[in-house]
Amino acid sequence: MKILGLITEYNPFHNGHKYHLEEAKKVSGATHTIAVMSGNFLQRGEPAITDKWHRAEMAVKEGVDLVLELPFVYACNTAELFAYGAVSMLHQLKVVDSLCFGSEDGALENLIKISKTLLQEPESYRTMLKSYLAEGLPYPLARSKALIQYFDDHELVYLLQSPNNILGIEYVKALLKLGSTIRPLTIKRIKADYHSTEIEGNICSATAIREHLYKSQRDVDSLSKVIPSASLETLMSSFDLGYGPIFNSDFNQLILYYLRTASLDALANILDVNEGLENRLKEMSMKAISHTELLNAVKTKRYTMTRLQRIFIHGLVGLNKCHLSSFNESGGAQYARVLAFSKNGSSLLKHLKKHSAIPILTNINRESLSSETAKQMLSFDIQATNIYSLAYGNPSNRIGGWDYYKKPFILK
Repeated sequence: MKILGLITEYNPFHNGHKYHLEEAKKVSGATHTIAVMSGNFLQRGEPAITDKWHRAEMAVKEGVDLVLELPFVYACNTAELFAYGAVSMLHQLKVVDSLCFGSEDGALENLIKISKTLLQEPESYRTMLKSYLAEGLPYPLARSKALIQYFDDHELVYLLQSPNNILGIEYVKALLKLGSTIRPLTIKRIKADYHSTEIEGNICSATAIREHLYKSQRDVDSLSKVIPSASLETLMSSFDLGYGPIFNSDFNQLILYYLRTASLDALANILDVNEGLENRLKEMSMKAISHTELLNAVKTKRYTMTRLQRIFIHGLVGLNKCHLSSFNESGGAQYARVLAFSKNGSSLLKHLKKHSAIPILTNINRESLSSETAKQMLSFDIQATNIYSLAYGNPSNRIGGWDYYKKPFILK
């Protein structure tokens, strides 16, 4: 077997993802593919457009052999932690040969150079970073400015502005940190920009697709040019059954309820809440009447929209500052939970169970985890699903415990 790893959100799976999958198989020479995919809440602190099982089904129908869930504690987090969690899972499977990700120019040289600098943190770079942070800049911007100054290369501005490049840098850094033998590969993104909100041609961003669904009140038919047919069929089915589309606005009342009723100590303990932000969260939650209004009232240079969105979801799920340090000290992802697999993926699963250094979970009703750290990590996945399911359009779908009921999708 020659196994390719992918780190994904598939929110939803579209033609750009299909292109990347096919090209990644070519450049890696892979016989089998594993996608580590975010669950119901995503890296930018947003809910997925539909649940993790339907999105995993889309992926398998379009050619991925096995979809594993990236635990919530890493999936809904900074680029650094998102990457570390996903790469640590692929690394601990002990069978993955290569990791392929998208980037703006399709070249690894600069990404590797920056990754090594971030991992080693030379003293001059640290000094520059501290200087920019002292100006009140958010960490990602301060880091970009420090890197540009450190390398004395203003051409890095474009490279460091792209979310795909930033994630690529973090993937490579995580591989280096773990001493992994997994080979990094990258493919140039085509046509649509990551943040593009326009649906043009046959490839557009996932952001544009979600914007269209939000504005059009779930008009799926017009997306047939940008979403592969099997994926589109699954997306339509999930909507028809009342599992979506789901947006930030569906959590307005839950977020406001939590912020209004939580104590200041509880708010201060949420991961990423610092500098007295808990006081402002409490104050503005009493005045705001929507998620968007609250974001606009609280955001600052340091607390960006994305950072605040993650804080809100962390608060709902109960992810506190003490949790991440223990997870990272334990080596990242503590298990690999199966969401979907194909016939090819079935043989891959058997191979994984023989070699993986972490448990492979297919049915959490029957399988047990020996590590308390792993049990706690899994509890956050279950809690995230219980909260996410409250937004389902069909009231009968809002029962709790979906993680115990749902079995992996198997493509016959």
